[in-house]
Amino acid sequence: MKKLPLGVQTFEEIIEGGYVYADKTNYVYDLVSEGKAYFLSRPRRFGKSLLLSTFKSLFSGPPDPSGPPEGLFRDLWIGRESAYDFSRVHPVISLSMASDIDSATNLRESLLKKLEEINESEGLGLKITLPGTDWFFILKKLREKYDKKVVVLIDEYDAPVSDNIDKRDLAITNSEILKSFYSGFKDADEYLRFVFVTGVTRYAFMGLSAGLNHLNDITLNEKYAGICGFTKDEFKNCFSERLPIVLEKMKKKKRVALDANVAFLTKKINGWYDGYSWDGETMVLNPLSILKFLDLSVFADYWIQTNPSVAFLSKVAKENPLALLGNAEENVSQRSLGLAEVGGLGPVPALFQTGYLTVDKVIDIEDAGQYYTLKIPNLEIKVPNIKWFLDSFYGFLGKDPGIERDAFYGAISDRDAGKLTKIIDSVFAGLPVEHHVNNESCYHKVLYGYCHKFGRIVTPEREGAIGASDLLVIFPDGLYAVIELIFDKGNSFTRQDALLVALAQKALAAIEAKDYWRPYQAEAKETVKIGLGVSWRGQCLALIESERGEVFAPPRRD
Repeated sequence: MKKLPLGVQTFEEIIEGGYVYADKTNYVYDLVSEGKAYFLSRPRRFGKSLLLSTFKSLFSGPPDPSGPPEGLFRDLWIGRESAYDFSRVHPVISLSMASDIDSATNLRESLLKKLEEINESEGLGLKITLPGTDWFFILKKLREKYDKKVVVLIDEYDAPVSDNIDKRDLAITNSEILKSFYSGFKDADEYLRFVFVTGVTRYAFMGLSAGLNHLNDITLNEKYAGICGFTKDEFKNCFSERLPIVLEKMKKKKRVALDANVAFLTKKINGWYDGYSWDGETMVLNPLSILKFLDLSVFADYWIQTNPSVAFLSKVAKENPLALLGNAEENVSQRSLGLAEVGGLGPVPALFQTGYLTVDKVIDIEDAGQYYTLKIPNLEIKVPNIKWFLDSFYGFLGKDPGIERDAFYGAISDRDAGKLTKIIDSVFAGLPVEHHVNNESCYHKVLYGYCHKFGRIVTPEREGAIGASDLLVIFPDGLYAVIELIFDKGNSFTRQDALLVALAQKALAAIEAKDYWRPYQAEAKETVKIGLGVSWRGQCLALIESERGEVFAPPRRD
């Protein structure tokens, strides 16, 4: 059984060291054969560095010149199935921009140091003083020295900006420095064989800098949706023999039931770490989290513990906690997901690019291009997202969770539909105008967050599907509240109680048609069904039905 490549990010070490490797060389072959300059955005710790290392090994040639030309690739797809010419080697420049940059001075010094290291190691004899200009001369000199075009691989090109996303002034200053640095590509095209740039965010300075405006952005290209992370087939091929061992360890530690099987464990793994997608169809599992889980045999949020975007997530939670619950029904344009002004990235696109949201569906809109709906990918993201959400939500609405809990519980237990209507009305009315969206998702998310402090929440549709269907709120004393919300997209600002009553009645009928809450009924002290009719700008009316079938409505309004 091959070793887990924990902490190993170089292709050469993985292959020679006998580590698990998910064969991505079919993607590598297509990229080097069909084009010249690419950009790929993926969240941190998702395998971008390993991908660049694979390109480096391919273009550098085999470690043993006397061995077969396929070298490290002889047992992989590109070595067995493709017609790639492994004798075509090139000088390779490989740069990582990831570092602790806390000032513009540090960034300038770091860039000069990187170029000076290349200058010295290659014996180019240049005097390095200006990052952008000297970058061009390095490429020119390497082309002359080897009489071959140069391969340039840049990892985390945007790190000095993205790592300071919560420090707007520094992020903007750093973006200007990077713009100048990458301008060295401007006139160097004739010296370049292949360029691959990775990052978290495709900032607008890529377009403003002539050095990078020619890159083919494959971030949302369905052909390369599985280029990073483990697809289900790759997970099965790489780890199926390890799963029974992990399962036995978990049984001994009583982390799963003694009768649990591999199918059960696989389902749990998918729930925790699968669900990432960049085309709405190809799903991949988080590679870091999978490796950590298989090593430790414990479900935990491994990726978030190593993610520098946590500070930014906290900032989003304070400014717009609703964004942390996904964007299930709101269409987001391809441009807003793929390109951003430094300092101007909205919370939903930022959460997508940093890995806290992912593509749910791709929608082709006639004469408007492609749009996307987003979702929380899995439990690893859902659990901390909800923590940050709850810590911020009540302050966002200006409400005290203890007082709200007592009032909400009292209205339900007393079957006071009028009081419950006023409570939920006030919650929706507390949203700033810009957070009202004319679809059901907005109000489902708010209701979900509001109820989460009151008891245990069950979302029946699927794990992570916030706002997809009813809520079951289980209060500590055994009272079960089954809630269904039906929304009307009409644009009238005038309250229409007759419409709201009809919607609430429809919601009660829908509860009867769904059985998801019935398995919990035996343990319930009592069950109360609540139908909510909601219209544009959060106008709300609640109907409450008791176990005996009595329906309680709010007092009629004049």
